[in-house]
Amino acid sequence: MKYFVPLIVAICCPLFVLCQDITGLWKGTMINEVSKQSLDYEIVISKEKGKITAYSHTWFVIDDKKYYGVKKLNVRIAKDGKIVLQDAKLLDNNYPMAPYKEVLQLNVLDLASQGSESTLNGLFVTNRTRHFKELTGTINIKKVSPFSKSDLLSYLQQNSMEIDLTVSK
Repeated sequence: MKYFVPLIVAICCPLFVLCQDITGLWKGTMINEVSKQSLDYEIVISKEKGKITAYSHTWFVIDDKKYYGVKKLNVRIAKDGKIVLQDAKLLDNNYPMAPYKEVLQLNVLDLASQGSESTLNGLFVTNRTRHFKELTGTINIKKVSPFSKSDLLSYLQQNSMEIDLTVSK
């Protein structure tokens, strides 16, 4: 009997994550382990008819010039409850050179809730290519109101991409 309760908890923990709402606007930072550079990072996640859709917006600065990239992401929930986001397509950017299509970013995030505040925290890694080493780092983002100022939501609206964000606490 003393093993029964821990066993039930271990089995149900991933199921609790599946029941939690990950949809919404998430804002925070992404920190590159090598350069120690902190990048502004936004993700918007929506769910319609059971299908999860996500987009990301990243900014970085090179020689005092601000660059951005907007990507569509593939989303899945792993068996252990982790939120897995992987680049699907680069939609827009103002990079100083043409981006390499082979470079993809994978985020593996944990969902945590403390009171009314929800966070997604975890690691990111890019794949190694013939031209680039893999990059690794951490992501720390917090769920914010969909009415917050958001460059990502502005981009999606300007490009007629319908995103249904239900306001939930």
